[in-house]
Amino acid sequence: MAARHSRAKALPAWRHLALGIFTVAAVIFILAPLAIVILTSFSAQSYAIFPPEGYSLRWYANLAAQTTFYVAALRSLILALVATAASLVVGTMTAYALVRYRPRGHSALKAVFLSPVVLPKMVLGVAVFMLVVKIGFYGSNWNLVLTHTLICVPFVIAIVAASLANFDWSLQEAALDLGSRPLPTFLKVILPQISVSVFISGLLAFVTSFDQVETTMFLMRPGESTLPIEMFLYLQRWQDPTIAALSSVLIVFAIFLLVLTSLVLGRRKITTLQTSAEPGP
Repeated sequence: MAARHSRAKALPAWRHLALGIFTVAAVIFILAPLAIVILTSFSAQSYAIFPPEGYSLRWYANLAAQTTFYVAALRSLILALVATAASLVVGTMTAYALVRYRPRGHSALKAVFLSPVVLPKMVLGVAVFMLVVKIGFYGSNWNLVLTHTLICVPFVIAIVAASLANFDWSLQEAALDLGSRPLPTFLKVILPQISVSVFISGLLAFVTSFDQVETTMFLMRPGESTLPIEMFLYLQRWQDPTIAALSSVLIVFAIFLLVLTSLVLGRRKITTLQTSAEPGP
């Protein structure tokens, strides 16, 4: 009896130890590839090897001389920003309609809108390629914008719809009863309440579009590659650590986005707490 009691008291400690080991292993599993890429980018050798036998900044200098990467990065950035803006407008309006009005068959409609998430991107790329060739639009940059928007919209719908599911619709009805028009009501009453979800979905859409490879390969024109495809083409010609240097720069860019997200979410939390603490009339 005493032994069983002692074992029952020891189990939580083992569970905490197992959870700690699992957490450390997960952190190592996530960060180890990034650490290898960053260390390789400082290699002094002419080929990618780990651990490096010497350290140098020569591959960052070589990266700075690659003008094709600048053009491709600017093209990817513009494409991701336009696709993110379009997906935020379309996705937010779609989520609002699905949650607020719940049209007949809204579950089936939501499944259709979210289907690009589970559809293999290679299949989507082939389907869009065949469509634009058929209607004679192949070669237009708008094909890439529309396709990236199609890929990003499901993320916006899923996140914003989840936020709207807990929205207090009496606030909207009160604003409309006081004479506010529908669009100003949405912008001044609803949008501030779901701004965090809209920001997170926009960030996820931006990263998804910026990193998109499979579908873009079918639609891009020769000589107008995006950054991920330009990196893939460079690796086919050269096996030096220049791509590791570029990957390290992108890792720093991702860390900047994470810090920006934390600042926005922290500021939003402080604003919410201040609003809640304000005395009522």
